[in-house]
Amino acid sequence: MFVRPPAFRVGDLVTFGRPNGEQTEGRVIRVNAASITIEQTEARGQTRIREAGAKWRVHPSLVRLVSSTGTAPAPVAPKAARPEADLIAALRRIEASLSPENLHWDGERSRSAARAAERRLNAERKALIAELGREPSPRELWGL
Repeated sequence: MFVRPPAFRVGDLVTFGRPNGEQTEGRVIRVNAASITIEQTEARGQTRIREAGAKWRVHPSLVRLVSSTGTAPAPVAPKAARPEADLIAALRRIEASLSPENLHWDGERSRSAARAAERRLNAERKALIAELGREPSPRELWGL
């Protein structure tokens, strides 16, 4: 059974290291999905001494919470929603740019450059559809 490690926040006081190895105390300075960046608060090591202030990137399973004094991340303000007409116009522009003659510049663009442009345009199209919240119909795009 998978046990999710505790949620760490910036500023939390933690210890880290392998379960049967040397444990080091530190303060969380950054939290990612796959790792936690910790600033060491004490000297560590016997042969190779690392002074306090060293930064470590550690997997969350190797980190234990000592005290939670961290601050929760500030809430992100929602983006101002663009009018639906602007999103449809941007999607119409992307759809037109994805036609073969526009992608390949009538044979003047290399195949790899055309593929790169296609990937970029498809990513932009996907983001616009997510912002719109639905797939627009051909009637909306082209008036068919």
